Amino acid sequence: MTTTPDTTIRATLLFLAGMALIALLYLTRELMAPFALAIFVWLIIDAFARWMDNLSPKFPYWLALTIAVLIVVALMAGFILVIADTVGDVVRDAPRYEKRLSEIFAWISNVTGRETMSFESMNESFGLTEKIQGGLTTFASTVQGVLSEFFLIALYVVFLFAAQSSFPKKMDDLFPNMERRKQASKVGARIRTSIEKYLSVQTIISLMQTVISYIAMTALGLDNALFWALVIFVLNYIPIVGGLFAVGLPVIFALVQFDSLGRVGLLAALLFGAQTIIGNTIQPKMMGDSMNLSALVVILALSVWGALWGGVGAFLSAPLTVIIMIILAQFPTTRWIAVMLSADGNPDMENEGDEVIPSL
Repeated sequence: MTTTPDTTIRATLLFLAGMALIALLYLTRELMAPFALAIFVWLIIDAFARWMDNLSPKFPYWLALTIAVLIVVALMAGFILVIADTVGDVVRDAPRYEKRLSEIFAWISNVTGRETMSFESMNESFGLTEKIQGGLTTFASTVQGVLSEFFLIALYVVFLFAAQSSFPKKMDDLFPNMERRKQASKVGARIRTSIEKYLSVQTIISLMQTVISYIAMTALGLDNALFWALVIFVLNYIPIVGGLFAVGLPVIFALVQFDSLGRVGLLAALLFGAQTIIGNTIQPKMMGDSMNLSALVVILALSVWGALWGGVGAFLSAPLTVIIMIILAQFPTTRWIAVMLSADGNPDMENEGDEVIPSL
């Protein structure tokens, strides 16, 4: 008797379940995206608090947690203030930037021999002013959306900490069987360790690149260097493309501000050089195999999660995919998917393989 029909049915059901899950994630994105972000903020705060708590036995966890929360809130408030200040500076200096754009188009016109090329003509043909205003409006709407969701995310984080003490008992109730409970606990610990390592390493790497970039931008006199440094810090959390955009945006802005192409080239060399050196030498050594995702999977995950949840999805694409990979690796029916997602064919994320959870 062949098992082909059974395998086909399982594959079909698995495919339909996956499509249903993707549709559900998209339809509930307004609810699930802030909650997912809240979980990661909770993990960051808790990991930071436990790190401070381990520094000294006289340093209680509640004090470490209070300090961690205050630091995160202060950083968020500072980021918002910098954004507001930058918007005011851009509006104030808009005539100077427009004049510089006219000079750039005049230079391009002389080089190409097209006398009709100017900022005014290009603006009339392509509606540059409307597009810039539309971009600023979109940016303002994004900031407003983040601010409006900030309180919801903060509320989620508060309740996550409030419910943290009951998690062990809930695990006991969910898995009365001792073996299953141990396996579930190991999987949960593996997920948490992997995500915490990823977030901590990304934070350290982003800080290094931000400090170096801020020094370079300040030394060369780039306007709103602090804002661009914060942009670099945030975008570096987005895998692969985030770092490119983080460096490219201030360089494009430098083209509008600086009169000398030499200064623009020097800034680009410093920013891209720092990004390349840190990304290719320091980051791989610190990150190790905490993600264990192939480059192709990282790109696909970025595209999929970005389409589902927008900026939050792109920001969390790598850790969310790792969570899915580790969970899928625990079941024989879906383990092959986890193997395909992994970089080394070992989706268990540890050297000594664990026994997978048997099929129900």
